Amino acid sequence: MKNLDFFRQELSEFSKRAFHRRLVGGTGGNLSVRIPDTDTVLITPTGISLGDVEPEENILASLDGEILDSPREFRGSKEAGFHLAAYRLRSDVGAIAHVHPPYATAYSNKGSSLPLVTVSSRLNLKHVPCIACFLPGSPELRDCVIQGIENNPEVNSLLMKEHGILTLGRDLKHAFYLADLVEDTAKIAYIAATIPNTISDTLMPPP
Repeated sequence: MKNLDFFRQELSEFSKRAFHRRLVGGTGGNLSVRIPDTDTVLITPTGISLGDVEPEENILASLDGEILDSPREFRGSKEAGFHLAAYRLRSDVGAIAHVHPPYATAYSNKGSSLPLVTVSSRLNLKHVPCIACFLPGSPELRDCVIQGIENNPEVNSLLMKEHGILTLGRDLKHAFYLADLVEDTAKIAYIAATIPNTISDTLMPPP
């Protein structure tokens, strides 16, 4: 059986992978994982780069928001509110990634759903709606995430206007893969939008 130390290590690993994959920069973003068969969650601390998070620095909290275990020098993520709300709403969610990848964040600024321009994105993402912009860590942002999930009960990814993205995975690996796919899809959508439509004519075989 996987114990708490396993999930501490895994959360640190995927936090670093998200940073080195350039899904987030600086000290932004936060990842979390539900501890199976409990009402507890591990979440990355605030004020530290995801590229630097060590296993023992991840913070254990209850689904009600009570801090159960935290290194003295670190505080829980200021975005813990919407992480915990998502877990309470969706029992199938085992991990969450909130990151700020540049192409997907740029599309979030348009305030509309992500264009699903590949077969893979349509199969695996299905629909990526955009929720409104509020200050990080605010009750308004938490409530907006709740509404976004309630209005789209099958959703596994959200654009957060002017803020980044949120992915809801079965486990940390799945949440990370979803975030990577959302950014890759946004990048392809941007590139496709810059290619003149007439180029397709030159690739068509003669009649």
